[in-house]
Amino acid sequence: MKKEKNYFLHKDQSTSELVYIEYNKMDGYNIVPKAQKKDAIEVNKIVFVSPTLSEKLIRKKIEKKITSLINALKEIDEDEDPSGDIIKKSLVEAERLKLMLINTYVKYLGNTYHSLTLKKIQIIINQLRLKLYMLKEKEYTYDYNELKGKGR
Repeated sequence: MKKEKNYFLHKDQSTSELVYIEYNKMDGYNIVPKAQKKDAIEVNKIVFVSPTLSEKLIRKKIEKKITSLINALKEIDEDEDPSGDIIKKSLVEAERLKLMLINTYVKYLGNTYHSLTLKKIQIIINQLRLKLYMLKEKEYTYDYNELKGKGR
């Protein structure tokens, strides 16, 4: 049976000694690494205890997702005939980001950044909903005009 070991490594600058701390009792931002390399130490979970480092990592992650949503919105604007699936997919992604921000990231972020980011995401969601509404309205108008033309 494989014995599970948990480590927290801390190297003291003056004495260069490593310190072992109980890993399971530490509270912080958890990350599960996705990439695994051959012939390397297997890492199942990383816990960032430093609040400033956790906040920086989460901000970078959120900004990356917001940028991808804005790029998707630009692509939808540039496309002459956008499909409803692309808009719906982006809308679901934006709603998921909003829920993650509210449920999991709120305890790591400051109030001002949290509220501003929620406003950004809500603006993106409103724009995507408007695009979807305009697309559906265009489809309904086209269907109506076809039915009206056949009735003559």
